[in-house]
Amino acid sequence: MTPRAEQVVLDYLSEVGQATYGYLTARQRAVYLTELRARIDEACGDSTEAEQVRRVLEDFGTPEDLVARECAEDSADRERDGDGDAEENGNGAASRKVNREPPPWRDGPEPGAAPRHADREPPPWRGGPDRGLFGGAGRTAVRDRAGDTPRGAVVALAAAARQYPPEMFAIGVYLVSGLVGQVALVWVVGAVLVILSDVWTRRDKRVAVAVPLAVTVISMTFWSGEAPYIDQIILMSLMETGVVGLRAAALGCVIYLLVRITRIKRATDI
Repeated sequence: MTPRAEQVVLDYLSEVGQATYGYLTARQRAVYLTELRARIDEACGDSTEAEQVRRVLEDFGTPEDLVARECAEDSADRERDGDGDAEENGNGAASRKVNREPPPWRDGPEPGAAPRHADREPPPWRGGPDRGLFGGAGRTAVRDRAGDTPRGAVVALAAAARQYPPEMFAIGVYLVSGLVGQVALVWVVGAVLVILSDVWTRRDKRVAVAVPLAVTVISMTFWSGEAPYIDQIILMSLMETGVVGLRAAALGCVIYLLVRITRIKRATDI
Protein backbone atom coordinates (compact mmCIF):
# COMPACT_ATOMS: atom_id res chain seq x y z
CA MET A 1 0.00 0.00 0.00
CA THR A 2 0.98 3.58 -0.49
CA PRO A 3 1.63 5.60 2.69
CA ARG A 4 -1.70 7.39 2.29
CA ALA A 5 -3.59 4.12 1.85
CA GLU A 6 -1.83 2.73 4.91
CA GLN A 7 -2.92 5.81 6.87
CA VAL A 8 -6.52 5.28 5.76
CA VAL A 9 -6.43 1.75 7.17
CA LEU A 10 -4.81 2.90 10.42
CA ASP A 11 -7.44 5.61 10.88
CA TYR A 12 -10.19 3.05 10.33
CA LEU A 13 -8.64 0.63 12.84
CA SER A 14 -8.30 3.47 15.33
CA GLU A 15 -12.01 4.25 15.08
CA VAL A 16 -12.86 0.55 15.38
CA GLY A 17 -10.72 0.39 18.50
CA GLN A 18 -12.68 3.27 20.03
CA ALA A 19 -15.97 1.57 19.14
CA THR A 20 -14.97 -1.62 20.98
CA TYR A 21 -14.96 0.12 24.35
CA GLY A 22 -17.76 -1.46 26.35
CA TYR A 23 -17.48 -4.68 24.33
CA LEU A 24 -13.92 -5.91 24.66
CA THR A 25 -11.14 -5.76 27.20
CA ALA A 26 -7.80 -4.22 26.30
CA ARG A 27 -6.27 -7.62 25.49
CA GLN A 28 -9.29 -8.74 23.47
CA ARG A 29 -9.25 -5.44 21.60
CA ALA A 30 -5.63 -5.93 20.54
CA VAL A 31 -6.34 -9.44 19.24
CA TYR A 32 -9.51 -8.32 17.47
CA LEU A 33 -7.76 -5.41 15.73
CA THR A 34 -4.97 -7.73 14.61
CA GLU A 35 -7.53 -10.13 13.15
CA LEU A 36 -9.43 -7.28 11.51
CA ARG A 37 -6.25 -5.89 9.95
CA ALA A 38 -5.56 -9.29 8.39
CA ARG A 39 -9.09 -9.38 6.99
CA ILE A 40 -8.71 -5.89 5.56
CA ASP A 41 -5.38 -6.77 3.92
CA GLU A 42 -6.96 -9.86 2.38
CA ALA A 43 -9.95 -7.86 1.11
CA CYS A 44 -7.72 -5.14 -0.35
CA GLY A 45 -5.66 -7.63 -2.35
CA ASP A 46 -3.83 -5.66 -5.03
CA SER A 47 -5.52 -2.37 -4.09
CA THR A 48 -2.78 0.07 -3.14
CA GLU A 49 -4.27 3.52 -3.63
CA ALA A 50 -6.13 5.40 -0.87
CA GLU A 51 -9.39 5.66 -2.80
CA GLN A 52 -9.39 1.93 -3.57
CA VAL A 53 -8.80 1.12 0.08
CA ARG A 54 -11.61 3.46 1.14
CA ARG A 55 -14.02 1.59 -1.12
CA VAL A 56 -12.96 -1.70 0.45
CA LEU A 57 -13.49 -0.30 3.94
CA GLU A 58 -16.94 0.92 2.96
CA ASP A 59 -17.88 -2.73 2.43
CA PHE A 60 -16.93 -3.44 6.04
CA GLY A 61 -19.27 -0.66 7.19
CA THR A 62 -18.73 2.13 9.69
CA PRO A 63 -16.58 1.20 12.70
CA GLU A 64 -19.60 1.45 15.03
CA ASP A 65 -21.77 -0.76 12.83
CA LEU A 66 -18.96 -3.27 12.34
CA VAL A 67 -18.30 -3.69 16.07
CA ALA A 68 -21.99 -3.79 17.01
CA ARG A 69 -22.77 -6.28 14.25
CA GLU A 70 -19.95 -8.70 14.97
CA CYS A 71 -20.36 -8.63 18.74
CA ALA A 72 -24.13 -9.04 18.40
CA GLU A 73 -23.69 -11.91 15.91
CA ASP A 74 -21.24 -13.61 18.25
CA SER A 75 -23.65 -13.36 21.17
CA ALA A 76 -26.63 -14.51 19.07
CA ASP A 77 -24.71 -17.46 17.62
CA ARG A 78 -23.70 -18.58 21.07
CA GLU A 79 -27.26 -18.48 22.32
CA ARG A 80 -28.57 -20.30 19.24
CA ASP A 81 -25.89 -22.99 19.36
CA GLY A 82 -26.50 -23.50 23.05
CA ASP A 83 -30.24 -23.95 22.57
CA GLY A 84 -29.79 -26.31 19.62
CA ASP A 85 -27.43 -28.58 21.54
CA ALA A 86 -29.72 -29.06 24.53
CA GLU A 87 -30.45 -32.78 24.91
CA GLU A 88 -32.49 -34.97 27.19
CA ASN A 89 -30.39 -37.13 29.51
CA GLY A 90 -31.40 -40.46 30.98
CA ASN A 91 -33.43 -38.87 33.81
CA GLY A 92 -35.27 -36.54 31.43
CA ALA A 93 -33.28 -33.50 32.52
CA ALA A 94 -31.92 -31.22 29.82
CA SER A 95 -28.17 -31.07 29.48
CA ARG A 96 -26.57 -28.23 27.53
CA LYS A 97 -23.48 -28.80 25.38
CA VAL A 98 -21.85 -25.96 23.61
CA ASN A 99 -19.26 -27.06 21.09
CA ARG A 100 -18.72 -23.75 19.35
CA GLU A 101 -15.27 -22.32 19.95
CA PRO A 102 -15.18 -18.66 20.97
CA PRO A 103 -13.51 -16.32 18.48
CA PRO A 104 -9.90 -15.48 19.35
CA TRP A 105 -10.81 -11.95 20.45
CA ARG A 106 -13.31 -13.19 23.08
CA ASP A 107 -12.53 -15.11 26.27
CA GLY A 108 -15.53 -17.35 25.78
CA PRO A 109 -18.37 -15.98 27.97
CA GLU A 110 -21.41 -18.10 28.61
CA PRO A 111 -23.83 -18.61 25.70
CA GLY A 112 -26.11 -15.64 25.22
CA ALA A 113 -24.09 -13.43 27.54
CA ALA A 114 -23.99 -9.74 26.74
CA PRO A 115 -20.68 -8.28 25.56
CA ARG A 116 -18.39 -7.69 28.47
CA HIS A 117 -17.29 -4.22 29.37
CA ALA A 118 -13.66 -3.26 29.36
CA ASP A 119 -11.76 -3.72 32.60
CA ARG A 120 -10.89 -0.04 32.77
CA GLU A 121 -12.25 3.28 31.66
CA PRO A 122 -10.85 4.46 28.33
CA PRO A 123 -8.37 7.34 28.63
CA PRO A 124 -9.64 10.89 27.94
CA TRP A 125 -8.25 11.08 24.38
CA ARG A 126 -10.15 7.88 23.48
CA GLY A 127 -13.61 8.97 24.61
CA GLY A 128 -13.30 8.37 28.36
CA PRO A 129 -15.16 10.27 31.09
CA ASP A 130 -12.76 13.22 31.17
CA ARG A 131 -13.43 14.83 27.77
CA GLY A 132 -11.98 18.24 28.53
CA LEU A 133 -8.69 19.59 27.31
CA PHE A 134 -7.58 20.52 30.80
CA GLY A 135 -7.84 18.74 34.10
CA GLY A 136 -10.38 19.82 36.71
CA ALA A 137 -10.33 20.00 40.48
CA GLY A 138 -10.51 16.68 42.24
CA ARG A 139 -8.95 14.70 39.42
CA THR A 140 -7.09 11.63 40.50
CA ALA A 141 -3.32 11.64 40.50
CA VAL A 142 -1.57 11.53 37.15
CA ARG A 143 -1.01 7.96 36.11
CA ASP A 144 2.43 6.58 35.52
CA ARG A 145 1.90 5.62 31.91
CA ALA A 146 3.84 8.01 29.65
CA GLY A 147 0.87 8.54 27.32
CA ASP A 148 -1.27 9.92 30.16
CA THR A 149 1.17 12.56 31.41
CA PRO A 150 1.67 16.11 30.10
CA ARG A 151 5.20 15.12 29.17
CA GLY A 152 3.80 12.17 27.25
CA ALA A 153 1.48 14.50 25.36
CA VAL A 154 4.41 16.72 24.40
CA VAL A 155 6.39 13.69 23.23
CA ALA A 156 3.41 12.49 21.18
CA LEU A 157 3.03 15.95 19.65
CA ALA A 158 6.72 16.04 18.72
CA ALA A 159 6.40 12.59 17.16
CA ALA A 160 3.32 13.74 15.23
CA ALA A 161 5.30 16.72 13.91
CA ARG A 162 7.93 14.33 12.54
CA GLN A 163 5.39 11.96 11.00
CA TYR A 164 2.92 14.53 9.63
CA PRO A 165 4.92 17.62 8.55
CA PRO A 166 2.29 18.88 6.01
CA GLU A 167 -0.43 18.75 8.65
CA MET A 168 1.78 20.54 11.18
CA PHE A 169 2.55 23.18 8.55
CA ALA A 170 -1.20 23.72 8.07
CA ILE A 171 -1.56 24.17 11.83
CA GLY A 172 1.28 26.69 11.69
CA VAL A 173 -0.57 28.65 9.00
CA TYR A 174 -3.64 28.75 11.25
CA LEU A 175 -1.47 29.97 14.12
CA VAL A 176 0.13 32.76 12.08
CA SER A 177 -3.24 33.90 10.74
CA GLY A 178 -4.59 34.03 14.28
CA LEU A 179 -1.66 35.93 15.76
CA VAL A 180 -0.85 38.38 12.96
CA GLY A 181 -3.84 40.47 11.95
CA GLN A 182 -2.23 41.81 8.78
CA VAL A 183 -2.07 38.29 7.28
CA ALA A 184 -5.21 36.83 8.83
CA LEU A 185 -6.64 35.94 5.43
CA VAL A 186 -3.71 33.56 4.85
CA TRP A 187 -5.95 31.22 6.82
CA VAL A 188 -7.38 30.22 3.43
CA VAL A 189 -4.07 28.51 2.60
CA GLY A 190 -4.22 26.49 5.79
CA ALA A 191 -7.83 25.53 5.12
CA VAL A 192 -6.91 24.24 1.65
CA LEU A 193 -4.06 22.17 3.12
CA VAL A 194 -6.42 20.65 5.69
CA ILE A 195 -8.98 19.76 3.01
CA LEU A 196 -6.35 18.11 0.78
CA SER A 197 -4.85 16.08 3.62
CA ASP A 198 -5.56 12.35 3.96
CA VAL A 199 -4.73 12.40 7.67
CA TRP A 200 -7.58 14.53 9.01
CA THR A 201 -11.01 12.96 9.34
CA ARG A 202 -14.09 14.48 7.74
CA ARG A 203 -15.12 15.91 11.08
CA ASP A 204 -11.72 17.54 11.53
CA LYS A 205 -12.00 19.13 8.08
CA ARG A 206 -15.50 20.42 8.77
CA VAL A 207 -14.41 21.98 12.06
CA ALA A 208 -11.24 23.53 10.61
CA VAL A 209 -13.08 25.10 7.67
CA ALA A 210 -16.67 25.71 8.75
CA VAL A 211 -15.99 27.18 12.20
CA PRO A 212 -13.72 30.05 11.04
CA LEU A 213 -16.12 30.87 8.19
CA ALA A 214 -19.15 30.88 10.48
CA VAL A 215 -17.45 32.99 13.16
CA THR A 216 -16.22 35.45 10.53
CA VAL A 217 -19.71 35.93 9.09
CA ILE A 218 -21.21 36.36 12.56
CA SER A 219 -18.51 38.91 13.46
CA MET A 220 -19.23 40.88 10.29
CA THR A 221 -22.82 41.43 11.45
CA PHE A 222 -21.51 43.48 14.38
CA TRP A 223 -20.06 46.13 12.07
CA SER A 224 -21.88 49.39 12.76
CA GLY A 225 -20.46 51.48 9.94
CA GLU A 226 -22.16 52.64 6.77
CA ALA A 227 -21.36 52.33 3.08
CA PRO A 228 -23.37 53.09 -0.07
CA TYR A 229 -22.80 49.77 -1.85
CA ILE A 230 -23.11 46.17 -0.76
CA ASP A 231 -19.61 45.22 -1.88
CA GLN A 232 -18.18 48.04 0.25
CA ILE A 233 -20.26 46.89 3.22
CA ILE A 234 -18.93 43.37 2.87
CA LEU A 235 -15.31 44.48 2.48
CA MET A 236 -15.33 47.01 5.32
CA SER A 237 -17.19 44.74 7.75
CA LEU A 238 -14.77 41.94 6.92
CA MET A 239 -11.69 44.07 7.51
CA GLU A 240 -12.95 45.70 10.72
CA THR A 241 -14.91 43.04 12.62
CA GLY A 242 -14.82 39.89 10.50
CA VAL A 243 -11.04 39.56 10.76
CA VAL A 244 -11.31 39.67 14.56
CA GLY A 245 -13.64 36.70 14.55
CA LEU A 246 -11.51 34.88 11.99
CA ARG A 247 -8.38 35.27 14.11
CA ALA A 248 -10.13 34.01 17.24
CA ALA A 249 -11.58 31.02 15.39
CA ALA A 250 -8.21 30.22 13.81
CA LEU A 251 -6.55 30.10 17.23
CA GLY A 252 -9.33 27.84 18.48
CA CYS A 253 -8.76 25.54 15.51
CA VAL A 254 -5.05 25.44 16.32
CA ILE A 255 -5.83 23.96 19.74
CA TYR A 256 -8.33 21.53 18.25
CA LEU A 257 -6.02 20.34 15.48
CA LEU A 258 -3.08 19.93 17.85
CA VAL A 259 -5.17 17.71 20.10
CA ARG A 260 -6.44 15.74 17.11
CA ILE A 261 -3.02 15.20 15.51
CA THR A 262 -1.70 13.96 18.87
CA ARG A 263 -4.59 11.50 19.18
CA ILE A 264 -4.08 10.29 15.62
CA LYS A 265 -0.41 9.69 16.31
CA ARG A 266 -1.19 7.77 19.49
CA ALA A 267 -3.80 5.70 17.66
CA THR A 268 -1.29 4.67 14.98
CA ASP A 269 1.08 3.48 17.72
CA ILE A 270 -1.48 1.02 19.14
